[in-house]
Amino acid sequence: MITVPNHSMIHTLFSSCVVVAWVSAGFSTASAAEAAPTGSDNGNRFAMCSNGNMLGNPAYATAMLDAGARMVRLDCSFGTVRAKAGDDPAQWNWGELEKMRALRTAHPDLDILPILGYGAAWAEDPRFKDVAGGEPSRPPRGIEVMPATDPANLYGHFVFETVKRYKDVIHAWESWNEPDLPGHAFFKGDGRDFLPYQRACYLAAKAADPDCTVVFAGLCFASFEGYLGAHHLKAPTPNPPTACFLEEYLNACAKDPEAAKHHFYFDIMNQHSYSRASDLYDYVAVLRKLCRDTIKTDVRVWITEMGSPDQGGIFGCNADEYCDYVLQSFAWGSRSGVERFFHFQLDNSNGHGLYDGMLGKPKPALTAYRDVLVKEFADAHFLKQIHGTAGVGFLDGRWPFDGGGQDGWDAFEFSAPGRRLVMAFADTAKDAEATIPAKAAKAVIVDRHGQRSEIIAKDGAYRLTLAGATSEAGWPKADDAKAKAMGAPEHLEGGATIVLLESIAP
Repeated sequence: MITVPNHSMIHTLFSSCVVVAWVSAGFSTASAAEAAPTGSDNGNRFAMCSNGNMLGNPAYATAMLDAGARMVRLDCSFGTVRAKAGDDPAQWNWGELEKMRALRTAHPDLDILPILGYGAAWAEDPRFKDVAGGEPSRPPRGIEVMPATDPANLYGHFVFETVKRYKDVIHAWESWNEPDLPGHAFFKGDGRDFLPYQRACYLAAKAADPDCTVVFAGLCFASFEGYLGAHHLKAPTPNPPTACFLEEYLNACAKDPEAAKHHFYFDIMNQHSYSRASDLYDYVAVLRKLCRDTIKTDVRVWITEMGSPDQGGIFGCNADEYCDYVLQSFAWGSRSGVERFFHFQLDNSNGHGLYDGMLGKPKPALTAYRDVLVKEFADAHFLKQIHGTAGVGFLDGRWPFDGGGQDGWDAFEFSAPGRRLVMAFADTAKDAEATIPAKAAKAVIVDRHGQRSEIIAKDGAYRLTLAGATSEAGWPKADDAKAKAMGAPEHLEGGATIVLLESIAP
């Protein structure tokens, strides 16, 4: 496995997707989040990634639906469907996709997001043969051939035939997984090289099913940290990338005279995030800035991988802190306008599961996910951040190792039919005395383990103590002089999370 100089490398080490704001005197406030573009989520705000067990073990779909996820992300790679040379789709290997059809038929409430990327040795574009990279990273040849559905465009033809064949059961498709990951584990090239592949995916998929949703390739930490490095901002790593893959793609796309009329070849922008809960705000802030600056548009965003290992380590947490990650990452992502959240994953084969082992004993994080997050927030709409700062604030030059993004505590307000919800947590090691304005005489407090208690409003507010953050993690914990010199260890997630629930008369 390649070594990548970033705390978010943890998701690569464990990833298996290839193998598959109230203004009131006396209160500290934060401005309401900017309105973000939204679209129908078909009830699928909560989703998950899965490995191939999803297609082979019937218990997986049942457990995923029980947890509250309504979409699953699975691999559907070129190298599996087109393992051998040949342009006749009747001779391709449709086995995995037929299993997806069967899964959708058996569980119509569970949508599927297949990943269409990668290549195969026989199909590799000769331009990339001398570039080192993993087996899945081989970009297929013929990518410049148009129309994208032409059999000579091996990737475009694959996308067209796949979407055409399964458009009755699958309605959203992802172009590729982490083409920006350093080391070329998934794609041999930069953002400019990726443009024709994304273009072919979009045009071919829309030719097969004009109503389908095309999701951009899942981007890892490298585009975010590359942007910070290239623009002389503080990146949270001792060795940040020197270029931003997404910026390269968007700059190339802005020069394409056909791109604008095709929505720059994607319907949904796509980001992955691990370990630091607030990254779901800061990563998306960079995505939005890049798109506004280069292609002059705003974007819809899905997070198609997110999680944290709960066995400790310099980029991990413990079982209780993982519950906080599950809840807090949703709050930060909601503040940034994320539409859909894909938890990574159900089983613990990669250290991020909601169950031990392969659907063994449920972890505390399952309760946090199913009984707190999904149960309380499935019908909730984000209103504003009512206390704290907007993430770490990397775009403003702040840094997690010098107290960036810490204001004592954070609180986020949501509304749902007949209810008001506030999620709150401390963001330093100190306990925080929080005052939350009340809109009712009393409320229910739900903790990260789903335990409930009552709180009574006094003088128009709820007053409670938020436990300080317990995790100490990040690069300064690494056994490396450059990393240790970065500053103090950070809290990848805040302290024990509480959710305040008020019943509001219609």
